[in-house]
Amino acid sequence: MAVKALIVLSLACLCSGCLVVAAGAGAEGGYIAAQEDRNAGETVSDQWITSKVKSKLLADPDVSGLRINVDTKKTVVTLHGELPSKAEIEEAIKVAKSVKGVSRVVSKLKVAGD
Repeated sequence: MAVKALIVLSLACLCSGCLVVAAGAGAEGGYIAAQEDRNAGETVSDQWITSKVKSKLLADPDVSGLRINVDTKKTVVTLHGELPSKAEIEEAIKVAKSVKGVSRVVSKLKVAGD
């Protein structure tokens, strides 16, 4: 059980780091700017949702989870990235929608090369 908790904590840290890096790289909305109009409870909830969505995407064998950036603001999850196929994009959206607490998923995913 301790190993599972350590893995979840590691993924949460990884996902939080991804958001900070993505914000610095010009992610839409930006992580820091998005925090300014949320209270502490909303920020923690959004971070939890982001971590859970990213973890599920990484665990799904039908999705290239490493190619997807996840951002959450007020329980709305936005997915960014390029994937090999439309089917993979649809699977990623389905996975994100399955996470408890997600109110809506906005896909900015594109098929690579389009």
